[in-house]
Amino acid sequence: MVPNSRKCNILSTGAILLADILPTLFIKSTAVFWIHRVAYNIRVPMSILFVVAAFITVATSVATWMSLLGVVFASISSGIGEITFLSLTALFHKNTISTWSSGTGGAGVIGALSYAGLTGAGLSPRHTILAMLLVPALMAVSYYIILVHPNSIKSRKCQTEDQSPLLKQPTDITPDEDSCNDSEEVTGTTAATSYISRLSTRQRLMLILPLLKYMIPLFSVYVAEYYINQALFELIYFEDIWLTLAEQYRWYQVDYQLGVFISRSSVNLFHTKAIWVFPVMQVINAVFFSVEAYFLFVPSIWIVFAVIFFEGLMGGAAYVNAFFSISEDVRNHAKQIMILPFSYYED
Repeated sequence: MVPNSRKCNILSTGAILLADILPTLFIKSTAVFWIHRVAYNIRVPMSILFVVAAFITVATSVATWMSLLGVVFASISSGIGEITFLSLTALFHKNTISTWSSGTGGAGVIGALSYAGLTGAGLSPRHTILAMLLVPALMAVSYYIILVHPNSIKSRKCQTEDQSPLLKQPTDITPDEDSCNDSEEVTGTTAATSYISRLSTRQRLMLILPLLKYMIPLFSVYVAEYYINQALFELIYFEDIWLTLAEQYRWYQVDYQLGVFISRSSVNLFHTKAIWVFPVMQVINAVFFSVEAYFLFVPSIWIVFAVIFFEGLMGGAAYVNAFFSISEDVRNHAKQIMILPFSYYED
């Protein structure tokens, strides 16, 4: 095949990526200033309703703009849902970070696999998406019936540890000495909300600075991943094999998500603070896929599958190791707000 001769879509997957990223990026970028004012029993229904709207809009779409609007709805649901449930992890045992990461990885595998599997079995894309309405139903059951809510668990009274720095390294931001009343018992949610509401804008921004050592590597990993998955995957295909071009793209996504799921589930077995390794490896992956997209030199799709799986492993490992390190380094009273910047880094 002649280099640069490609079967390309008129509307690139990059346009879909923008519709998916921009709304949730706005929500997550501003959440640190307002999210503590919105109760969980408002955030969760909003997330569920927007994902229902997303599925229905995309499934009934008759124009490109409707499909993109459905993606925007899904992005809003994701933005609200991620900052909500991720901040809840601060109120549970630190192993919740592992289960959170494993769950997000598993969601990617199940979502990609179910779509590829159902459409491959002959179900139309429209009916496949409508079948996914089971997902918001499960969200509601999980939150309202299965989950033991943090606000039903009384926290201990304030102790001297609550006056300690936000990180286990010294900082100049500490809770007010009169931040709690010894005669009161408050929930973990109420205590954290009360603490967050007293911080000035400058103090909230200062909370982020110690986390840059985690944020910058994660940012680099995900820039490389989005470039690979959204700009290059659709240009890497094999003619006359057992998968059509559309099916190849779908199974690339399944393969990637499988790698993410395995690595995100591994933190209790393997944990490292050398997070810089992952962006280095991901950039190497990006170079490989760039060359492959131009020359199409790889002789077998199985080699591409192997490298995509490795890409998923690196992305998932960067994510879960950064979160686990944060859960160990950050004091409890600040976790709900300091963990928010890391909700940017979701697949």
